[in-house]
This record gives sequence, structure tokens and C-alpha cells, in this order.
Amino acid sequence: MSYALGAKEVQETIMVLNLSVAQIELSITDGDNSVNTLIDSFSFMSKHIEGIEASSRLIAEMAEDIEGMEEHNASLLLQTNELAMKMQQAIIAFQFYDKLSQRLDHVSQGLSGLADIVSHEMHAQDEAQWQAFKESVRKGTTMREEEELFELIFDKGMPAEDAINEMKERMRNRMHAEEEEEEEIEFF
Repeated sequence: MSYALGAKEVQETIMVLNLSVAQIELSITDGDNSVNTLIDSFSFMSKHIEGIEASSRLIAEMAEDIEGMEEHNASLLLQTNELAMKMQQAIIAFQFYDKLSQRLDHVSQGLSGLADIVSHEMHAQDEAQWQAFKESVRKGTTMREEEELFELIFDKGMPAEDAINEMKERMRNRMHAEEEEEEEIEFF
């Protein structure tokens, strides 16, 4: 028994794919706008922290004979250093957002390509079209995890849920290995 979609079902599938692409694209745009605002804010704050730190050092040099100034200066420097570290952590979090945005963009491109193939009956039945589509998806994998996921699903035929679990385990292991490497670094 063969199963084939009728014209109405194909049109509905294409509309759902196009809706998914549009939702992803709008989410990326919203996220980009928010992240750009946050990046600008953190850059602004970072410049001001540097200014506060420089002023604190200057005041300490000018007022060496004022009682308690050294303690006050040390407190200011500690606070500015802690703020700078927190901002660095936030910048790293923004980099993870950038990675997420890239992944969603790749998904969007893949869904658009799939909608194009499905919308043309001749393309949907042409094995060469499907191979070209899979190759374009593979070429769009710019991150290690994407490439590995593609290999698990397309090359090894692993079910999506199993592939996701496998990738989560690999990513946890890599993160753990990176943490161990950081702990082994000795500073002189």
C-alpha cells in the first residue's frame, strides 16, 4: 500500500512549512533587536566602569594623606572588577544566543528548501532533487553539533529522539572536558 499526499494536503503542508519559517525569522529578528540593545548597554557600562576605575586610581594618588582613602579605593576597585567579570559572563551568554540564532537560521533555510521541493510535484518525485536538497542542508551546517546531528540522522538513520539524546550526551561530555582543561591550567 503506497501513501501519497493529495494536492490539498501538499498545499496545507507547504503553508505550515512557510508559517514555521516566518515564525523562526520573526523570532530571530526580535531576538537580534533585544540582544543588540543589551550589547550597546553593556558596552556603555563597560566604558563607564573603566572611567570609574581610572578616576578612583587618580583620586587615591591625589589624596594619599587622607585617612581611609586607600580602603575606599580598594573597595571601588574590587567592585569595578566584579562588575567587569559579570559583564564578561553576559557577553559570553550573548555569544550563545548568536549560536542559537545561526542554528534557527539554518532550520529556516532547510524548511524553505523543503517547501520548495514539496510544492513542485516533479521535484518531490525526483531523487536528484532530494539529494541536492540534502547536500545544501549539509553545506549549511556550520557548527560541529549540526554536522554531527546531520550524520546521525541522515548517514546513520538514527531516529530524531535518539540523535538528540546522543548529541546532548556528547555536548555534556565536551563541556565537562573543557572544564577539566581549564582547571589544569597553571598560572605563573
